[in-house]
Amino acid sequence: MVSVMHLAEEICAGAEIYYTGKTGGQYFKTAFILCDDYTELSSKLFLLQSDSNWSDKKMNGHWKSYRQVLADAHKECENSRTNVAERVAELQREMQARRERRNEFFHSANLLDLSITFRTCVEAFCDLFEYCELLFEGWERAVASVRNLETLTLLFELDRCALSDPIVSGRVNDVVGDWARNKSSKKTLGVQEAQFPEDLHLRMCVINGSTELRDRLRVILEGART
Repeated sequence: MVSVMHLAEEICAGAEIYYTGKTGGQYFKTAFILCDDYTELSSKLFLLQSDSNWSDKKMNGHWKSYRQVLADAHKECENSRTNVAERVAELQREMQARRERRNEFFHSANLLDLSITFRTCVEAFCDLFEYCELLFEGWERAVASVRNLETLTLLFELDRCALSDPIVSGRVNDVVGDWARNKSSKKTLGVQEAQFPEDLHLRMCVINGSTELRDRLRVILEGART
Protein backbone atom coordinates (compact mmCIF):
# COMPACT_ATOMS: atom_id res chain seq x y z
CA MET A 1 0.00 0.00 0.00
CA VAL A 2 1.46 3.34 -1.07
CA SER A 3 1.87 5.65 1.92
CA VAL A 4 2.72 9.24 2.71
CA MET A 5 6.23 8.00 3.47
CA HIS A 6 6.67 6.92 -0.15
CA LEU A 7 5.56 10.35 -1.30
CA ALA A 8 7.97 12.07 1.09
CA GLU A 9 10.84 9.95 -0.25
CA GLU A 10 10.08 11.03 -3.80
CA ILE A 11 9.84 14.70 -2.83
CA CYS A 12 13.12 14.42 -0.97
CA ALA A 13 14.81 13.23 -4.17
CA GLY A 14 13.55 16.30 -6.04
CA ALA A 15 14.73 18.62 -3.28
CA GLU A 16 18.16 16.97 -3.32
CA ILE A 17 18.42 17.50 -7.08
CA TYR A 18 17.61 21.18 -6.65
CA TYR A 19 20.26 21.74 -4.00
CA THR A 20 22.86 19.78 -5.95
CA GLY A 21 22.97 22.58 -8.52
CA LYS A 22 21.59 25.62 -6.75
CA THR A 23 24.56 27.92 -7.42
CA GLY A 24 24.61 27.48 -11.19
CA GLY A 25 20.90 26.78 -11.53
CA GLN A 26 21.60 23.89 -13.88
CA TYR A 27 18.88 21.68 -12.37
CA PHE A 28 16.19 24.31 -11.74
CA LYS A 29 14.03 23.17 -14.66
CA THR A 30 14.40 19.50 -13.69
CA ALA A 31 13.49 20.22 -10.07
CA PHE A 32 10.55 22.39 -11.15
CA ILE A 33 9.14 19.63 -13.37
CA LEU A 34 9.51 17.06 -10.59
CA CYS A 35 7.84 19.40 -8.10
CA ASP A 36 4.92 19.79 -10.48
CA ASP A 37 4.64 16.00 -10.73
CA TYR A 38 4.62 15.75 -6.94
CA THR A 39 1.60 18.06 -6.69
CA GLU A 40 -0.38 15.64 -8.82
CA LEU A 41 0.89 12.60 -6.92
CA SER A 42 0.03 14.29 -3.62
CA SER A 43 -3.51 15.01 -4.77
CA LYS A 44 -4.04 11.45 -6.01
CA LEU A 45 -2.65 9.88 -2.84
CA PHE A 46 -4.88 12.10 -0.71
CA LEU A 47 -7.95 11.10 -2.74
CA LEU A 48 -7.13 7.39 -2.56
CA GLN A 49 -6.60 7.57 1.18
CA SER A 50 -9.90 9.41 1.55
CA ASP A 51 -11.86 7.10 -0.76
CA SER A 52 -10.43 3.77 -1.91
CA ASN A 53 -12.95 3.77 -4.77
CA TRP A 54 -11.65 7.02 -6.26
CA SER A 55 -10.03 6.61 -9.67
CA ASP A 56 -7.86 8.84 -11.80
CA LYS A 57 -9.74 7.61 -14.86
CA LYS A 58 -13.03 8.86 -16.28
CA MET A 59 -16.02 6.64 -17.03
CA ASN A 60 -14.84 6.39 -20.66
CA GLY A 61 -11.46 5.05 -19.54
CA HIS A 62 -9.52 8.22 -20.33
CA TRP A 63 -7.20 9.71 -17.74
CA LYS A 64 -8.47 12.65 -15.74
CA SER A 65 -6.71 15.92 -16.44
CA TYR A 66 -4.45 17.60 -13.90
CA ARG A 67 -7.12 20.25 -13.36
CA GLN A 68 -9.78 17.57 -12.68
CA VAL A 69 -7.56 15.74 -10.18
CA LEU A 70 -6.96 18.97 -8.26
CA ALA A 71 -10.68 19.75 -8.40
CA ASP A 72 -11.47 16.32 -6.92
CA ALA A 73 -8.96 16.93 -4.14
CA HIS A 74 -10.47 20.31 -3.35
CA LYS A 75 -13.98 18.87 -3.30
CA GLU A 76 -12.84 16.20 -0.85
CA CYS A 77 -11.35 18.92 1.36
CA GLU A 78 -14.66 20.78 1.30
CA ASN A 79 -16.39 17.60 2.45
CA SER A 80 -13.94 16.34 5.06
CA ARG A 81 -11.42 19.10 5.84
CA THR A 82 -13.37 22.32 5.64
CA ASN A 83 -10.82 24.23 7.75
CA VAL A 84 -8.15 23.95 5.04
CA ALA A 85 -10.28 23.98 1.87
CA GLU A 86 -9.85 27.69 1.17
CA ARG A 87 -6.06 27.59 1.50
CA VAL A 88 -5.91 24.42 -0.60
CA ALA A 89 -7.79 26.25 -3.36
CA GLU A 90 -5.30 29.13 -3.23
CA LEU A 91 -2.34 26.77 -3.51
CA GLN A 92 -3.99 24.88 -6.35
CA ARG A 93 -4.43 28.06 -8.39
CA GLU A 94 -0.67 28.60 -8.25
CA MET A 95 -0.05 24.94 -9.07
CA GLN A 96 -2.29 25.07 -12.13
CA ALA A 97 -0.41 28.11 -13.42
CA ARG A 98 2.86 26.22 -12.97
CA ARG A 99 1.46 23.20 -14.81
CA GLU A 100 0.66 25.41 -17.79
CA ARG A 101 4.20 26.74 -17.79
CA ARG A 102 5.65 23.25 -17.43
CA ASN A 103 3.62 22.09 -20.45
CA GLU A 104 5.23 24.81 -22.53
CA PHE A 105 8.55 23.00 -22.19
CA PHE A 106 7.23 20.03 -24.14
CA HIS A 107 4.60 21.38 -26.52
CA SER A 108 6.88 23.76 -28.38
CA ALA A 109 10.49 23.09 -29.31
CA ASN A 110 10.91 26.86 -29.61
CA LEU A 111 10.55 27.08 -25.83
CA LEU A 112 13.23 24.55 -24.90
CA ASP A 113 15.43 27.41 -23.75
CA LEU A 114 12.72 28.76 -21.43
CA SER A 115 14.43 29.26 -18.09
CA ILE A 116 13.23 28.63 -14.56
CA THR A 117 14.37 31.07 -11.92
CA PHE A 118 15.48 30.55 -8.35
CA ARG A 119 12.28 32.22 -7.13
CA THR A 120 10.05 29.99 -9.25
CA CYS A 121 11.59 26.80 -7.86
CA VAL A 122 11.61 27.96 -4.25
CA GLU A 123 7.98 29.08 -4.30
CA ALA A 124 6.90 25.85 -6.02
CA PHE A 125 8.54 23.61 -3.42
CA CYS A 126 7.36 25.70 -0.46
CA ASP A 127 3.79 25.54 -1.77
CA LEU A 128 4.15 21.78 -2.21
CA PHE A 129 5.32 21.34 1.38
CA GLU A 130 2.38 23.37 2.68
CA TYR A 131 -0.03 21.49 0.41
CA CYS A 132 1.11 18.13 1.78
CA GLU A 133 0.92 19.40 5.34
CA LEU A 134 -2.71 20.45 4.76
CA LEU A 135 -3.70 17.19 3.07
CA PHE A 136 -1.92 14.59 5.21
CA GLU A 137 -2.19 14.37 8.99
CA GLY A 138 1.04 12.35 9.17
CA TRP A 139 3.07 14.64 6.93
CA GLU A 140 5.36 16.05 9.64
CA ARG A 141 6.23 12.55 10.84
CA ALA A 142 6.99 11.47 7.28
CA VAL A 143 9.25 14.48 6.72
CA ALA A 144 11.17 13.76 9.91
CA SER A 145 11.61 10.11 8.93
CA VAL A 146 12.89 10.49 5.37
CA ARG A 147 16.62 11.09 4.97
CA ASN A 148 17.28 14.83 5.18
CA LEU A 149 13.92 16.15 4.03
CA GLU A 150 13.36 18.05 7.27
CA THR A 151 16.60 20.00 6.76
CA LEU A 152 15.87 20.58 3.08
CA THR A 153 12.41 21.89 3.94
CA LEU A 154 13.99 24.41 6.30
CA LEU A 155 16.43 25.50 3.60
CA PHE A 156 13.60 26.09 1.13
CA GLU A 157 11.68 28.14 3.68
CA LEU A 158 14.80 30.18 4.39
CA ASP A 159 15.37 30.71 0.68
CA ARG A 160 11.80 32.00 0.38
CA CYS A 161 12.39 34.41 3.27
CA ALA A 162 15.58 35.55 1.54
CA LEU A 163 13.56 36.65 -1.50
CA SER A 164 12.28 39.60 0.54
CA ASP A 165 15.11 39.82 3.09
CA PRO A 166 18.59 39.16 1.60
CA ILE A 167 20.12 39.25 5.08
CA VAL A 168 18.67 35.78 5.64
CA SER A 169 20.94 34.35 2.92
CA GLY A 170 23.96 35.81 4.63
CA ARG A 171 23.02 34.22 7.94
CA VAL A 172 22.52 30.82 6.34
CA ASN A 173 25.82 31.16 4.48
CA ASP A 174 27.55 31.97 7.77
CA VAL A 175 26.26 28.71 9.26
CA VAL A 176 27.21 26.62 6.24
CA GLY A 177 30.54 28.35 5.69
CA ASP A 178 31.52 27.79 9.31
CA TRP A 179 30.53 24.12 9.21
CA ALA A 180 33.63 21.94 9.57
CA ARG A 181 34.38 19.72 6.61
CA ASN A 182 35.56 17.06 9.04
CA LYS A 183 33.29 17.05 12.08
CA SER A 184 35.38 14.45 13.92
CA SER A 185 38.57 16.54 13.89
CA LYS A 186 37.01 20.00 13.38
CA LYS A 187 39.53 20.60 10.62
CA THR A 188 38.64 22.49 7.48
CA LEU A 189 41.73 21.42 5.55
CA GLY A 190 44.05 18.44 5.51
CA VAL A 191 45.57 15.73 3.37
CA GLN A 192 42.45 13.60 3.80
CA GLU A 193 40.18 16.48 2.82
CA ALA A 194 38.89 17.80 -0.47
CA GLN A 195 38.00 21.46 -0.86
CA PHE A 196 34.43 20.98 -2.07
CA PRO A 197 32.59 23.40 -4.34
CA GLU A 198 29.83 25.38 -2.66
CA ASP A 199 26.86 23.16 -3.57
CA LEU A 200 28.63 19.93 -2.67
CA HIS A 201 29.66 21.33 0.69
CA LEU A 202 26.06 22.37 1.37
CA ARG A 203 24.87 18.87 0.49
CA MET A 204 27.43 17.36 2.86
CA CYS A 205 26.27 19.73 5.60
CA VAL A 206 22.68 18.61 5.02
CA ILE A 207 23.66 14.94 5.08
CA ASN A 208 25.85 15.14 8.18
CA GLY A 209 24.38 18.13 10.02
CA SER A 210 21.51 16.29 11.73
CA THR A 211 19.64 18.12 14.50
CA GLU A 212 22.47 20.55 15.20
CA LEU A 213 22.24 22.07 11.73
CA ARG A 214 18.42 22.07 11.78
CA ASP A 215 18.37 23.85 15.15
CA ARG A 216 20.64 26.60 13.85
CA LEU A 217 18.58 26.99 10.69
CA ARG A 218 15.34 27.15 12.70
CA VAL A 219 16.72 30.03 14.75
CA ILE A 220 17.37 31.96 11.54
CA LEU A 221 13.91 31.11 10.14
CA GLU A 222 12.13 32.15 13.34
CA GLY A 223 14.03 35.42 13.36
CA ALA A 224 13.13 36.08 9.71
CA ARG A 225 9.44 35.50 10.37
CA THR A 226 9.18 37.83 13.37
